[in-house]
Amino acid sequence: MAVQTIAPGVLEVGASHPDRRLFDALMPTVHGTSYNSYVVQGTETTALLDPVDEVKASVLFANLAEAGVKRLDYIINLHTEQDHSGSTRMLLERYPEAQLVGTAKVAGLMETHLHLAAGRFLILKAGDRLELGGKTLVCHPIPFAHWPDNTMYWLEEDRILFSSDLFGAHYARPDNVFATNSTELRQAARAYFSEIMMPFSTPVARFTKQVRALNPLMIAPSHGQIWYDPDFILSRYERWTGSAKRRAVIIGYVSMHGSTHRIVEKLAVELARRGISVVCRNLVDEPADLMLESGQLIDDMVDAAAALIATPTVLGGPHPAAAYLAILMNALKPGLRYFGVVGSWAWQTKAAETLNALTANLRAECLSPLMIEGLPTAEDEAKIADYAAALAEKLEAMEDVLD
Repeated sequence: MAVQTIAPGVLEVGASHPDRRLFDALMPTVHGTSYNSYVVQGTETTALLDPVDEVKASVLFANLAEAGVKRLDYIINLHTEQDHSGSTRMLLERYPEAQLVGTAKVAGLMETHLHLAAGRFLILKAGDRLELGGKTLVCHPIPFAHWPDNTMYWLEEDRILFSSDLFGAHYARPDNVFATNSTELRQAARAYFSEIMMPFSTPVARFTKQVRALNPLMIAPSHGQIWYDPDFILSRYERWTGSAKRRAVIIGYVSMHGSTHRIVEKLAVELARRGISVVCRNLVDEPADLMLESGQLIDDMVDAAAALIATPTVLGGPHPAAAYLAILMNALKPGLRYFGVVGSWAWQTKAAETLNALTANLRAECLSPLMIEGLPTAEDEAKIADYAAALAEKLEAMEDVLD
């Protein structure tokens, strides 16, 4: 990824990673990712915001050389996680005169995770200003978007917001540093929100409101492209963190011998017949599907009102793939109104009890489980239809509804 000027004296010098397929050994990154790094050059001093992941340090150094950056006065860490800070030590070796800058929380976590002494940092707090000479960076901590140390910096003169992880996207950028209205980028931004920001929707909603008040000309996140039309991403975050939901049911399912698949098919038909949007995803249609399909399901749940996990019974409990989805939902906390467990069993089952325990953090109303013994009979199919009708009735009664 080549050096790009985004404003006079403001350069993007980070690295693209198009072949990265998994983030944090958890999140599918089907469009790769980027590690954005920004240089702000004042008349007196120069600052770099966020060194890149260590695996792409050579790209950062090549870009700095191409940009003619011979001196860095400040290295500002917006966030400690290694995809942002990993090459900090190497950068200090090349620019030993540079002063490390961060909040007290950043400094503490850098000592823990990179063994860089907190005492090496110039500590800034909310509202503090770093004067570079005609360029002023103002510190805006945004704790728990998504770590406790995340920090934004506001470039006052140019009205550019360096937003750290907030408003990012796991998207390996093409040559153009600025966002386009592409389907891929929209999908990547939504998936990024669901996997990283959704567990912290309450503070993220508050920070989004604060950014609206700043009225930036550009938002420059630490992953993905730069939003030259901030409303594009701000309006989506307002929707995703809001209370309104779609009348939609998201179903993640596993079926070993066809019984659970029959249940899911009947549910989907009955819900659709009542005008309810339904998304069904098979967690293990192919051996490599589990993480990808689970991630897609979490993305589907961002603004959906209801979700179901459909599972066969394995040794008395849920299928391990269903348990994985439940644990992921419990961690990422989609703002569902309703959650339920359906499935099949052969001789005994505790699948529903286990999955309900694994999703205890969800704030959704827990529906009564529907567990069918063996292959559904005509009588069982009538029960499935009744279940769908009851759920549809709940969704039809919703007042706070997205189009």
